Amino acid sequence: MVPLSERHFAFIPKRFRLGLVLCVVVFSVILQVTSLQAQVNTSAENLNLALGDQSALISQSRPQPGDTQIEGNKIDGFPVVLDGRTLFRVREGMPGIASASERADILNERLKEIARDSTVTADSIQVVEQDNLSVVQAGGEVLFTIREEDRFGNRSRQQTAEKAAQIIQSAIAQYREERSTKQLIIGIVWATLGTLGFILFVGLLQRIISKALIRVRAARRVDALDLNYHGSQLLDSKAVSYLLEGLIKLLRVGIILGAIFLYIPFFLSQFPITRSLGNSVFNDIGQKVEDLVTSFVHYIPSLAIILIIGFVTYYVIGFANLVILELGRSNIYPWFYPEWIQPTKRLTAFIIVAIACIVASSYIPGINSPAFQGISIFLGALLTIGSSSAVSNTISGIILIYTRSFQLGDYIRIGEIVGEVREKSLFVTRIITPKKEVITIPNTAVLNSNVVNYSVISRESTSHLLLHTTVTLGYDLPWKKVHETLVKAALATSSILSDPEPFVLQTGLNDFNVSYELNAYTDLPILMPRIYSELHQNIQDYCNRVGIEILSPHFSALRDGNHSTIPADYLPEDYVSSGFQIDNSKP
Repeated sequence: MVPLSERHFAFIPKRFRLGLVLCVVVFSVILQVTSLQAQVNTSAENLNLALGDQSALISQSRPQPGDTQIEGNKIDGFPVVLDGRTLFRVREGMPGIASASERADILNERLKEIARDSTVTADSIQVVEQDNLSVVQAGGEVLFTIREEDRFGNRSRQQTAEKAAQIIQSAIAQYREERSTKQLIIGIVWATLGTLGFILFVGLLQRIISKALIRVRAARRVDALDLNYHGSQLLDSKAVSYLLEGLIKLLRVGIILGAIFLYIPFFLSQFPITRSLGNSVFNDIGQKVEDLVTSFVHYIPSLAIILIIGFVTYYVIGFANLVILELGRSNIYPWFYPEWIQPTKRLTAFIIVAIACIVASSYIPGINSPAFQGISIFLGALLTIGSSSAVSNTISGIILIYTRSFQLGDYIRIGEIVGEVREKSLFVTRIITPKKEVITIPNTAVLNSNVVNYSVISRESTSHLLLHTTVTLGYDLPWKKVHETLVKAALATSSILSDPEPFVLQTGLNDFNVSYELNAYTDLPILMPRIYSELHQNIQDYCNRVGIEILSPHFSALRDGNHSTIPADYLPEDYVSSGFQIDNSKP
């Protein structure tokens, strides 16, 4: 045996150690007293069992809780009880006078009266022999009679009566001893010690639990509770902390309930008036615990099958993940895209777990009970009525995953909404706009809309996104000069690629102007709003530099001599507004 030293208790704060020692001492004393009482009860049982088994008139059984009438029957007999203890049983009645049950009831009432009458001593209980009868008397009063038919086994009628008298004497003496002033004081002392021990134990337990909760929360703040498996985080510190706190609090409740279960019967058993109630509480709770343990033992085979199903499910999921990872190798299976790996793993794991739950459900205790079936019907109806939109969104989410409409980080347009994809789940898609607005769109709405993806061309091929903008200018401008100016403006824009080179398309010869569409490539579609803004600025600057007025005339008019629309910074220093010139000469 390894000797205990102070270092073995280093985890317990010093101010708690004395209280812990006192708790151990008090509960040790309680257990010792309980053990002594059990020995006394066992001794009485052995003494009374000397009468024989329950097939005779008189037999002894274990003390029963309560002074209430204990059930009997014609085979085992009807009990004679004093202070909650069965002394013996009556099996034979007196023909024409009283049945066995009535004889037992009469004797019970007489024993109570004698036990409460202090003028009748235990020694006054004697056997008086009469013709063919043995009469058991107490203070000259008849308690009951023993006939030849009542004798037990090979004992004579006289021996049976003497043994019954001895049992009654012992029971009455014990009844009065337990109600004496001395025993009352002893009971008060033990009850007080038990109460103090219980309060001290609960207080100490509360302090220890509080310390444990503080340490768990401190570990959570420094992320020391992360639960990892093969480099993958299963649970973060916050989730593990909440789990540990719940388990600690549940443990505290269980320990306190266990202490109450021990304390209440112990307290009530110290006083004769409440002893039967204490025994009843102890026996009732003990019976419930015994039934629970028995049910658990009977459930162990089913539990083993559920564990086996769990292990098989775990390894089947692992095997399925290996297959999916192998399919995700683009150089071997190009038809299975890498972004399908994670959702396929989750979907496969969900299907496997669902099948395992269906198989294991038949081994769950109470699965066929009416209560469980009623709850199942209620939940099924609730899901059927309220989850139609959730199911449709889930199916839409799965379709969006395998149609590869977009990925996280893509810059897309859904209807009138333009932005970067921030979240893609089975139920919704979240987009953050250039204005930093987070918009949540149900997957059903996404599936029913046209999705424009600006990022996919740059990610999956060597091409790039082609940005375009249109400028309308007058017919008086040379188109070659316009093309050259617009291309220079595009090349001066950041994030616009020089290879492939920007180009201009004339998309329309309108009534009063020409439409020029500038096209330029970029590999950063997420910056599209900024690129367009800078591109428009450069178009203005470069057009102004070469003297191109950005006008879109819809009518023809003479210049009235007003200042040019080109900014002054781009005009020559000697620029003068032209006036009207009227030629009055006649041909």
